[in-house]
Amino acid sequence: MKKRWLWLMGMMAIWGLGTGIVVARASDTAVTNNLPNSFAINGIFNTTSTITGATNNATLVASNHGLQITDNQAGQNGAAWSTSDNKFDLSKNGRFSMWLYMGKNGATKSGQGMAFVMQNASATGFTNFPSSKQPAGQSLGVWGVAYNQLATDASAIAASAIPKSWALEFDEQVNDSRVGGDNDSFDYEFIYSDLQHVGSNYPAETATYVRHGSSDGGGKYFYNVAHKGAFETTLSDGAWHHLTLDWTAPTGTSNTGTMTYTLGDKNPDTGAAQTPTNTKTVEVDLSKLGINATDSTKQVYWGFTGTTGSQYANNVVAFEHIPGLVNASSTVAVTDTTTGKTITDGDSVNGNDDLTYTYKLNYDGGNQNWQNIEAQLPKPNGVSFSAGTITYADGSTEALSSSELSASSVAHTLAKSLSTANASATIKLTGKADAVTTDTTVNSTTSYFNGSNEINSVTTPSYTIYPAQQWVLALSSGSTASVQPGESVDVAGGVSMDGGTADTTTNDQITMHASLDNGHTIDDFTLNGSASDPDAHGAFHLTIPADKLTTGTNNLTLYATDDRGNKSNTVPVTITVSGTLAFKQVNPESSFTTTQLTGTSALIGRASDWDVSVDNGMGKGSTWAVTAKASDFTEKLTSAKLAGEAVWVDSQGNQHSLSQSQVVASGTNTAASQTTDIIDGWGSEGGVMLKVNSDALEGDYQGTITWTLSNTVS
Repeated sequence: MKKRWLWLMGMMAIWGLGTGIVVARASDTAVTNNLPNSFAINGIFNTTSTITGATNNATLVASNHGLQITDNQAGQNGAAWSTSDNKFDLSKNGRFSMWLYMGKNGATKSGQGMAFVMQNASATGFTNFPSSKQPAGQSLGVWGVAYNQLATDASAIAASAIPKSWALEFDEQVNDSRVGGDNDSFDYEFIYSDLQHVGSNYPAETATYVRHGSSDGGGKYFYNVAHKGAFETTLSDGAWHHLTLDWTAPTGTSNTGTMTYTLGDKNPDTGAAQTPTNTKTVEVDLSKLGINATDSTKQVYWGFTGTTGSQYANNVVAFEHIPGLVNASSTVAVTDTTTGKTITDGDSVNGNDDLTYTYKLNYDGGNQNWQNIEAQLPKPNGVSFSAGTITYADGSTEALSSSELSASSVAHTLAKSLSTANASATIKLTGKADAVTTDTTVNSTTSYFNGSNEINSVTTPSYTIYPAQQWVLALSSGSTASVQPGESVDVAGGVSMDGGTADTTTNDQITMHASLDNGHTIDDFTLNGSASDPDAHGAFHLTIPADKLTTGTNNLTLYATDDRGNKSNTVPVTITVSGTLAFKQVNPESSFTTTQLTGTSALIGRASDWDVSVDNGMGKGSTWAVTAKASDFTEKLTSAKLAGEAVWVDSQGNQHSLSQSQVVASGTNTAASQTTDIIDGWGSEGGVMLKVNSDALEGDYQGTITWTLSNTVS
């Protein structure tokens, strides 16, 4: 450390001789000609802020898409503040998304740096430095200045900072002098690392500055900034660095919110999301900004300040999102419509599969509508699009042209803005995966939706296209089968590669899918060999249990898929369950009980010699019905007709003449085969009985009952 300090002193001595020597360096001014995706910020910032004793070098560049705080010259001071219409409301959650450029010559030959600042003091602001001979330097235009090595406290330093402010610095120089009074010691805590860094605090608070005894001793002091949420990183590497600021507003009666700053969360070459280089969350006490929890408004000015010394750098900001201007979001989903699978990173599809890329843009509110949105959708390698449509929330649609779809990057400006009244647009691109012959990686791409006041982006997944494989499914057990109720069915076959292509799969990589049209389900299963050899390659066997089959025709369909989603042909199997429905027993002669006539009408019950039963072998769920019809009853010797008739007495005791057919029994099988005793089901008070009138004559009567069995219930 001592050697470093002596070297600095030597450089100071050379400068003091008035040689005018500065370190030679290459220019990076051209960076403003090549900004990342960003929107024009006309009217967002005021760059005419007065800086006492100096010129405000902040300006808009690159057709007003870039905010340049300092350019590639020594002795620069820059400040840009949001206009009154674009203040930041700290009572609401908000997000800033932007790109920062901070030179390219590293920590020893770069500028001082710049700072993101929120302040509640005035529409403009900058460090109050004494004169052009004592520049703002390490203050970055927001911290105080420390030119008095005899100051016993930091009150004068804090008083020269921007009042009522919170600052997040991007420090390109490590100011670690221990002399005091040279305004070059604010980074003393980084003295041993000599690395560029990021940190935050309240510039106008005395407690922000920490006193140390100077190397000269004798009651002299130097001060450093207490960096909160600090991290060391590389800033001046000639690359754009993405910064996301997430503000979480206070809740309830609290006056403290949090700011999360995340650096390097997007790839500077592709714009794709990536693991951040650094992220920190710090508390922000709004009372330090002169805001109370009970205040009706909590809006503050925000912007950037920056400085250069004898070393300098081009400090530029380009914006993707400013809170309150347009709040929007976007998503992308890739679907293999051939297999119905949603594709995520690391997945695969097959050549010739139908693919759909669906981009969803949502307007979530803001001071302005999301306007002039140009969709820039790089075409994934290995995919060809054949159609594209845009559907808005209001139901209107527009089509993408064939020339747009065939370009290497699909570029289309939406015909409509998005607003509260028309809050979404869905862009759907349909096409196919190429018919590749080798495994082909589809690289992830970043798609942008560049509006004139909001930039949104999404990253598509990376996946693999495999050469399509055509499987052929064939049966060895035949395409038809007939069984009796209660019997199972065995189906067997094999799966092979079409066209003589070598089959290197294993049985566990092929899944069989079987379905029945009778409402019963069959679980998927992997190839399980033959019934005699469970390890037989490419073979399968399946047993359909009897309880999954119904009487009549059962249609079974089979197909196979591999672990990459390739599908075989579909093979049908017809299974017929045949069975019998018949009377098991009908006594040829049955009688009614012998009854003595009393001169009144009566019902005569059955004797014990009745036996009528049904065998239903038509399967579970099959139905049947028995009807009965009786002839007249006549006396055996005289053939005189009985004054009465056979009747059917139902379960409610109602009598029905059997001179017409009556359903006297019915049933539905709960098993594949069942036997039902009809007579037993009637009981003693119902069923077929003989009704005799009051004028019936004594005799021995006989008649015929005809029983009819059918497989439907009338």
